[in-house]
Amino acid sequence: MKKIDKSAHTGDGAIALIHTRVYEMGFVWHERKTDAGIDGEIELRNPVTGEVANRMLLVQSKGKGERRFPGENDTTFHFVCSDADVDYWMSAPVPVLLVCSHPETGEAWWMHVQDWFADPAHRASGRIDFDKNTQRFDQSAAHRLLNLADPHGDAHVPVAEDRPETLTSNLLRVAIPEIVYHAPIDTQDAREVFARQRDLDSDLPIGDDFILRGDRIYTWRPPHLSALGKIITGGVQELAVAEWADTADDTRPRWLVHLLNQALRADIAADCAWHGGRKIVYWRATPDLTARSIRSASGRTRQVFTPKYKKTDPGQVSYYLHAALEWQFLMIDGNWYCALVPTYHYTRDGYRDSLYLSEYLAGIKRLDRNPAVYHQTRMWAHYLRGDDDTLDLRSTILSYGQLETFDADKGIDDKAWLSDPRKSADDEEALEDDTVAVEDAEEELALFEVPR
Repeated sequence: MKKIDKSAHTGDGAIALIHTRVYEMGFVWHERKTDAGIDGEIELRNPVTGEVANRMLLVQSKGKGERRFPGENDTTFHFVCSDADVDYWMSAPVPVLLVCSHPETGEAWWMHVQDWFADPAHRASGRIDFDKNTQRFDQSAAHRLLNLADPHGDAHVPVAEDRPETLTSNLLRVAIPEIVYHAPIDTQDAREVFARQRDLDSDLPIGDDFILRGDRIYTWRPPHLSALGKIITGGVQELAVAEWADTADDTRPRWLVHLLNQALRADIAADCAWHGGRKIVYWRATPDLTARSIRSASGRTRQVFTPKYKKTDPGQVSYYLHAALEWQFLMIDGNWYCALVPTYHYTRDGYRDSLYLSEYLAGIKRLDRNPAVYHQTRMWAHYLRGDDDTLDLRSTILSYGQLETFDADKGIDDKAWLSDPRKSADDEEALEDDTVAVEDAEEELALFEVPR
């Protein structure tokens, strides 16, 4: 009686499993009936449009039934390839995958063999080490296979899928006062205005929510409520904000935006300092230079001022990291919004700029991905609304609402277009962590300084 032995049956099951997994990825499987080291080809296909991309991956299958692969445990195993197989695979003009599987349990893992054996040590041993957690051959590997076969994206471009999404923007709704106060003044130097207020023997607070234009001072609060009332040279008048916002002359709307910028700075002056060189606000250092955290929109605490210690000397501070903010006021469809752009600031002592500010900024911008920016934006919106209980909303000039959201009926898989084919899956996940991975600089680079 003729028989099909266990090995042949397992091999056939392994091919069937690959076919199933390729189908689930939305690609096309072409099995070779006769092979000398390649069992089949994966043809890339756009799962949304159905278009094929004329890009191929070659596949060699190795299946095990009840037996385990050499060294196999819950997390790893290895496979030793023959010299002839390696030579054959390395000569291929397209990427070759080795797919090892257990057909009976539906488990499979893959390795790009040309990349692995490009290492001389790997080539000499013929051994491939598999990580069972990161190299699963299933639907989650689809975007990595796309990038492997078409690293420059020439043949595949992510297409929006029919799936509802809620998009959160960085536009924070703002309600502004209806009245601006203005009065004559005999200076157009803002520094002199501050100096005069400080020199007064007065219990009144220093007014900081003003602009100077055309021998007049414009402010959100009545001047008599601050020391500004002592230095103006004439009577105070009121002006409706709507008159500035609706004028055909773009000069007054620009003045209004400048006043709004002053209002935001004044609203958070107790917690945040202004950096004139970078045009940002950033969280002030704590009196004892310890870390400071505030509650974020998710309910978790986020550090807004953090000492960073040297790797070579954990007891010595390398620099201080401050959460910072750029912003822009915009009027859209008759409503005012503040566009929040989170950033960072670095100081050597909590006050003076770090001498490596540019390097640190470049480093964290390379690492920051969408989740980090999203959470930082929500943190600033949460703080400005007063939800953190840090701001006294009774004393703020502006009232801050919610971040604008938009509903969309189509979406793109972020992993498909944000992934970098030059990096492993572990590297990509690590980049989503909201951390700063910048090595301590060895030589000082002089940058601008801002007086304390």
